[in-house]
Order: sequence, then C-alpha cells, then structure tokens
Amino acid sequence: MATLVVAALAAASATPVTVEIVASGHVDTPASAYRVSGSVLACGTTQAEADRMLAQKTAAIDQSVTALGAKKAQGAEKPSLTGMVASLMATRTASECNSDMTALLASKPGDKSPVGKTEQPSGPKLAANASLSFDAPDRATATRVIAALKAADAKPSDAVIPVLIDDTAPRRAAKQQALVKARTEADAYAAPLALGRVTLAAISERQDIGSVDYIGQMLRSFGLPMTTGTDMVPTDVTLTVTFRLEPR
Repeated sequence: MATLVVAALAAASATPVTVEIVASGHVDTPASAYRVSGSVLACGTTQAEADRMLAQKTAAIDQSVTALGAKKAQGAEKPSLTGMVASLMATRTASECNSDMTALLASKPGDKSPVGKTEQPSGPKLAANASLSFDAPDRATATRVIAALKAADAKPSDAVIPVLIDDTAPRRAAKQQALVKARTEADAYAAPLALGRVTLAAISERQDIGSVDYIGQMLRSFGLPMTTGTDMVPTDVTLTVTFRLEPR
C-alpha cells in the first residue's frame, strides 16, 4: 500500500500545487500602562443643570487623576471577559438619581421617609453620565486612581487592565512567527510530492469568522486571566498564507 502511495505522489510531482495554510503567532509583551475604567453621574432638576454638574465633576476628576500621575486612556484595550464585566459593573444609570423617590413610592403609608425628611420629593430628577478611562504608569498608581474616583463620587471598576498603548511591534513579531510556521508546513507538503520549489504567493489577515482557528483565538482573548495581576499583554495574530509548490 505504501508503495502505491509513493508511486501516486511521484506521478503527481510534475504538476504544480497551490496550498493555503492558516498559521498563528503569539507574543507576550510587558504592559505599557494599566487601565482603570468607570463612570460618573450627575443629577439635576433640569437637563441643563445635570449637564453642567457633570462637566464640573468630570473636570475635577481629570485634575485629581492627573495629579496622581495618570492620564486619559489612549486607544482601546484588548477585548477580555474581565474587561467587559468590569465596564458593566462600573456603569452608573439615571435610575440612581431617583432612588429616593422610588423607595418612597414603594413604602407603606405611615412609614418614615427614606431620606429622613417629611416633605415629598419635588419631582423626578434628570441625569447626565459619562464614561471614564485612565491609564496609569504602574499598578500602584492605578490603585490610587481607583480610590480617587470613589472619593469623587464616581464608580470605578476594581479591575486594573494591563494594556499596550502601541502594539505595532508585538503584532509584527507575531506575524513573523505565523509566517515561519506557515513556511514550515508548506515544506512539509512539498517534501512527499517531490516539489522542491516553494514560492510564497499571497498573505491575508482576513479570517473566516467560523473557522476553528478564529474561534480558538477569540476564546483565548476572552479567557485572559486579567484578575491574576499579570503584567503581560498577549498579542495573537492569525494569517492565511498561500504557497505555490513546483518541481525544481
């Protein structure tokens, strides 16, 4: 049987073959910043008042955080389950502006006011909110930023996310890994076909969203152990590389 396979391969060796290979590269890089996200809420009897109070709160927060050595976030952080959950947990909504009224309407006749007053609330308040995102140079500073946000009546996430401000170099390194792997696989295809000439024909970064490799890469991204205090940021790149295999 083996003789028949070899004979079949030898017979086909004179025919050029095109092979498409999907390969991935992975690089871990020390974080260049530590991101803290959160939100701030302001309430007012009119929308204009709420917007004005929000602007004042945001300006005060920016000033206090800058004094700690952090700055407004640059770029988007790498997707992760921890990051998404932290963002949702740190969101403040307009319902908080009317929590006292909600409690009062839910109380029974004769109950004391939930705000410790006998007067009725004047009416529903309007809200203005904004997302916050700051980059700290280290974890210690990030912890101080979280404390400052809490002190300023903002709602920060307790999760500190390590990020790369510029991931150009890690992505290029991961691409190089992927290309080397793809070429190795192309050579493995060429050897039994006796096709000694392997020529790079095309490179694509586009991935089939339903492919096993794409799904695996997404699972790795969303399963990153961000809560373990790691200071490394993973970069994964997948390429589809096409080679032409020909006889010498």
